[in-house]
Amino acid sequence: MNDAQLRHAQESIRTIWRFLEAARESHSPLDPRRLVATYLLQLQERQRDVLRYLSRETSAVETESA
Repeated sequence: MNDAQLRHAQESIRTIWRFLEAARESHSPLDPRRLVATYLLQLQERQRDVLRYLSRETSAVETESA
């Protein structure tokens, strides 16, 4: 992952959050559970990618500073 991919992943996270919020507001209580399962997995994956990238970058910077 690079900085451009990081920005893309962050935008994807925002998009998924907006979808999830809209689904909760516009569907019956049972419908969102069925609708959001795939989106929750995508959200978790994107967040994991971002955290992994940020952790890697932080570790690399700390190593170079030492």
